Amino acid sequence: MGKILQGALGGFSGKAGAIIGSSWKSINYIKGLSKKRTKPASEEQLIQQARFYTIAKFIMPIASFVELGFGQINADIMTPTNVALQANIKTAVVGTYPNFTLDYSKILISKGNLQPGGIIGASASIGILSVTWSPEAIEIQKGELDDVVHILLYVPAIDEFLTAPVPPTRGSGAVDIEYPEHFMSEKAHAWMFFADRKGKRVSKTNYLGELDLT
Repeated sequence: MGKILQGALGGFSGKAGAIIGSSWKSINYIKGLSKKRTKPASEEQLIQQARFYTIAKFIMPIASFVELGFGQINADIMTPTNVALQANIKTAVVGTYPNFTLDYSKILISKGNLQPGGIIGASASIGILSVTWSPEAIEIQKGELDDVVHILLYVPAIDEFLTAPVPPTRGSGAVDIEYPEHFMSEKAHAWMFFADRKGKRVSKTNYLGELDLT
């Protein structure tokens, strides 16, 4: 049974007949019930579904990352996860149907105009991922020494992610992150972005490259 919110002229929540009412961020929506598909999907639809699935497998497990990284993009009309999916399906999904893959160098986990990492670097040795960046804060790019550095490591062969237990700050200029033994002998990809302390401003994504974990 549906429920009217805020009086007779308010929003509608729930199901009534062939319509469903809901709200998101104080915006009220009414939509019709989806109809069962009576004909098979077209090739174009199958291609788009495959492209979406390819990037969704990567994005969904790191929803907390992209919620911060894309939190200020189209925030009034889309969730950060949907913005991230939309941004990456256009650039990071490569290949031909049905064998789509990801170009990890083009994956975005953030989008913004906060000062990025400057001179960056990453290396891996004996179970330690070492990441470096420029520790200076540039006023014209609104950087601050206490900006938080968010680092993401992904190992495709085992489909696992890793990040720093305690994110470092811009002023530290470097961090060492221990990775587990079962990561060793695998290839991995790493990214980083910066966010201010309030999480209101973020930088673009810095891709740190492909790494041989030893």
